[in-house]
Amino acid sequence: MPGTELLRPEWLAERIAEMGISWGTADSRVSGTLWWCMAASSLVDPIVAAVASGQPAFDPALEHLGLEIRADGGVERVIPEPHAYAIALGTVAAEGPATDMNCAHPEPHSAACCATAPIGQALRHTLSRVIPIVAEVSGAGVPALWAIVADAIGNRALDIGAAEAGARLARDVAGRLPVPRFQDVGGRTFVRRISCCLVFEVPGCEMCTSCPKRPAPDREARLAELAARG
Repeated sequence: MPGTELLRPEWLAERIAEMGISWGTADSRVSGTLWWCMAASSLVDPIVAAVASGQPAFDPALEHLGLEIRADGGVERVIPEPHAYAIALGTVAAEGPATDMNCAHPEPHSAACCATAPIGQALRHTLSRVIPIVAEVSGAGVPALWAIVADAIGNRALDIGAAEAGARLARDVAGRLPVPRFQDVGGRTFVRRISCCLVFEVPGCEMCTSCPKRPAPDREARLAELAARG
């Protein structure tokens, strides 16, 4: 499906309803939140990988994207058009300090950091178009949907061992996007989540191990147990 379908409330409502059927919930706020968790992760995954590797990232403008949709309505992955790899790292000189007034950082910083700013700005534009519509259709809060993106960026960065790249991308997106946080427990690094997927509101499901709604001692004990299991 074309990426611009994400801007059509009717289409989004159908996909979120399919997600609700798959999970066994009629609460659109829950199914919409679960749907966005998966969609946001699919969107940011290749962008985080590009930032971490220093490779060109695709332009995330919806007009340049295709969406692979699963039977449950979720976004399996985003497929950029061949010509969409237009945002390259290295848009500034590779050596020496740099100051870019379009960058999200107020003080001088490295050229490598500044070079990611165009990617962050493009991603912010796309998210700013989609999130209000997801909120309208599902009833989920706009801040909660932005927080889900932050945690998705953090988790995808951890998946490839590049936590700093994830934090850098989030800073360059800025706007309403929080920067992902990380914590070390039992010798492993986890995202210190600020978002909740609401899966515990689905009949028969429980809170995630890392859910921010768990009391901190309980959450850290569970993460330590997970780390010990390898």
